[in-house]
Amino acid sequence: MKPAPKVQRLGYCLQREMNRNRIDIFVVDDDRLFREEVLYLLREGGYAVEAFENLATCRHALRERSPHVILLDIQLPDGNGVELLKEVVATEHHPEVVIVSGAASLQEAADSMKHGAADFLEKPFEPERLLSILDNCTRIARLKQINRKLIESRLAEYRIVGESKPIQYLREQIRQIASTDARILITGESGTGKELVAGQIHFLSRRSSAPFVKVNCSALPLELVESELFGHIKGAFTGAIKSRNGRFVQADGGTLLLDEIGDMPQAIQPKLLRALETNEVEPMGASKAIEIDIRLISSTNHDIEKLAEENKFRADLLFRINTIPVHLPPLRDYREDIPLLVNHFLEMLISKEPFSQIDIDNRAIEPLVSYDWPGNVRQLKNVVERLFYTTRKDSISPDDVQACLGEKDTVVDLHDAAFAGANRFSTAVLQFERGYLKAELEKTEGNITQLAERLGMDRGNLYRKLKRLDLLSN
Repeated sequence: MKPAPKVQRLGYCLQREMNRNRIDIFVVDDDRLFREEVLYLLREGGYAVEAFENLATCRHALRERSPHVILLDIQLPDGNGVELLKEVVATEHHPEVVIVSGAASLQEAADSMKHGAADFLEKPFEPERLLSILDNCTRIARLKQINRKLIESRLAEYRIVGESKPIQYLREQIRQIASTDARILITGESGTGKELVAGQIHFLSRRSSAPFVKVNCSALPLELVESELFGHIKGAFTGAIKSRNGRFVQADGGTLLLDEIGDMPQAIQPKLLRALETNEVEPMGASKAIEIDIRLISSTNHDIEKLAEENKFRADLLFRINTIPVHLPPLRDYREDIPLLVNHFLEMLISKEPFSQIDIDNRAIEPLVSYDWPGNVRQLKNVVERLFYTTRKDSISPDDVQACLGEKDTVVDLHDAAFAGANRFSTAVLQFERGYLKAELEKTEGNITQLAERLGMDRGNLYRKLKRLDLLSN
């Protein structure tokens, strides 16, 4: 049946604009005349359209490809369209579904929206109404596509490299827990990649499009911890010239990572516990709490259970944050992945420095594999970066690696390494400083606040120095 002139005019008016942004649409309806009229209208508008007369043929097509929008009738020869609606919206990256029916009740309309339909059209309807709804669906589909690409790019930043059994097990564990909202405690030695795992969990979760907020508990000055976490209102304390949201509110809807939670000051732990129990935070100086919805991930390189036994960490808080424990193995437990990691780090460096093409001799991999890596993956990455920037040839040789690993402090910052190469006195100072601080840090069992008090240093300055000398965990 040839469409009415009104439909023709409307279709032609939209053609030029829609051709620039081609959208795929499935039409599922058992009314042949209706299918033909809709097909004509939408194709004239620049849409790519395919029609189906029943659920079975549409389901078959959906197994092979996914459209941006589905126009779906309710009453079909082989079932109810709402059943297909439920199946579609349950899939990842599902298309927008518009329910179309000539015999639908208001209850069916409400049910379809409740089950995830983008909109509802009752026959007969004006072409303008259909095109308006499709325009909205098109905008949503494009935004979803843009958001998906952003999430994929962020997920790539937190890529976990390796094919060994420990890494395969870790990936499977991440896949299983990412879809939940359970609180997770990540443990492992310094440099094992705890922040990397937390990022993977977030960007594979249903919260992936919401904020991923990271807080290093060791880096927070003691006097600002409460404000940093829970926020404050204007005038709450000296210097509070304006109100500020804390990290919990910033992470609302998404994931909050409390890194190095074992260093959380004990004075703040009761308020943290209350926030987790009530899902509310009360900014400093405020008289009313703010409701929050976050997924909490914590991490530490301490034996936090021992800290709890020694009353250095609240046992009830530990129970709250440790619903699902994830322990990261040290690099020495999966040495077979070191060649993959080395190549991965080199590729990353080359992508940032495209004019610095360099590879690594296969024989140079052997000393890297046999090294113990007390600083784990972070130390390996540091060494690869040092080799990349200091090797003057096109290929990293075994001698280059041996010379690098032979240095007493292979985990010193690159800027320090370059400076040390030009100044032996600076090298000696750096080695002494790192050795001294490492010994003092062990005496306080990694508690930076206590160490700052012992040394008479500002906690923030001490943290930055420890980080520069790579004495902190991920």
